[in-house]
Amino acid sequence: MSLVPLSEILGDARPGAQIVALRDGAAISLAQLRGETAHNAQRLSALGLRRALLLCEDGYSFIVGLLSLLRIGADIVLPPNLQSGTIAALADSFDAIVTDRDPADCAARALTIEPAEPSARPLSLDPSRSRIDFFTSGSTGAVKRIEKSAALLEREAAMLERAWGERLGDAVIFGTVSHQHIFGLTFRVIWPLLAGRRFDGSVYFAWETLVAALSGGAGVVSSPAHLTRLGGLSPLPEALRPRLVFTAGAPLPAAAAAECTTIFGRPPVEIFGSTETGAFAWRSGSEPSPWRPLPGVEVSCSDAGLLRVRSPGVAGAGWCELADRIAPTADGCFRFEGRADRIVKVEGKRVSLQRLEQDLLALPWVDGAVVMPVAADRPILGAVVALSPSGEAELARLGKFRFERALRRALAATQEAAALPRRWRFVARLPIDGMGKCRAADVLALLEVSA
Repeated sequence: MSLVPLSEILGDARPGAQIVALRDGAAISLAQLRGETAHNAQRLSALGLRRALLLCEDGYSFIVGLLSLLRIGADIVLPPNLQSGTIAALADSFDAIVTDRDPADCAARALTIEPAEPSARPLSLDPSRSRIDFFTSGSTGAVKRIEKSAALLEREAAMLERAWGERLGDAVIFGTVSHQHIFGLTFRVIWPLLAGRRFDGSVYFAWETLVAALSGGAGVVSSPAHLTRLGGLSPLPEALRPRLVFTAGAPLPAAAAAECTTIFGRPPVEIFGSTETGAFAWRSGSEPSPWRPLPGVEVSCSDAGLLRVRSPGVAGAGWCELADRIAPTADGCFRFEGRADRIVKVEGKRVSLQRLEQDLLALPWVDGAVVMPVAADRPILGAVVALSPSGEAELARLGKFRFERALRRALAATQEAAALPRRWRFVARLPIDGMGKCRAADVLALLEVSA
């Protein structure tokens, strides 16, 4: 399918009767999107809104809010989640909240997106007049603002269409990840909208609900947080199998990739990217393989062994250097070897937190692990560990103190004494967000409880 630029999506390039989205199973036309955008843009403009936080639970409402704000030239702030604490922390970054939620649920001034009648009248947009601010947290947990433009989102969508547009065809796009994240925004909403595909506005938190809504030959946008919790879902019949399943946010364990392939009949496509760069590489299969750059993307390795990316999805024509250590392969791909910013010094020794986590995961007692330095009189490491059934049995048999010593003895085979965690917390499940990432603040809170 040919892409229509975001600036022309409400114009006359496509007929008003074309279906752009689904909400609660009901089809929504381009004419309705035009009418609701025009109505809400007029309301927001009359209020003199210049900088708005866009907070929507439904993907279609989100697009109405986004296009309305682009129409009036307002800057757009996208919080990483819908939590009240997150919104409060960004209070100085916006004038009002544009939302589909009950205004009483918002801590600040809230303007609810209103429904309106369909309109045959084309609308023009000038995305260059606005900026979109994303907020993300790095390994330290500190909030970081990333400024992007609508043009960068368009370019990323064009790369994705070159890579998978033919395979998707007229697929309806469903998802388990929020459009508040850059991955969910681009893959679930922006890309299908510009390509003329329908997207389902709902974020499906339960697989049973998604499968019940799924149409044959769809596209599914998910994450490791969901694909590691398929919960014994039965393999789908051929008529319901999606054409593609995308996942991003963290590496997908091989066992989860294999289960996904069995259930959906297709190996998942893993996406490598960041808020700064957007998507720029991919891989697929049940076993880990090198990452392949997307069409139009160049990757290289710096003298320090760090990943460098030049992509249409990155502002400017230069290289963007990331804190990811890689090993290039002969065919232009690369293997990911961990985050450079996950090297810490303990008792004067350099310790790779990622290697320590990998060594823990190699133990039969461990299903998941995250290790972090803990503030104390002197730096020590703490580990939050999700136990396997055999690990739970061993913990019950030995007791916490002796079980911790057993873990340290097992790690001592590959790690120096300084690298061995001294503070432990055993949990049923790691504290991961909707994208499969552990937030530093959540891990530290668990470790403080165990002190």
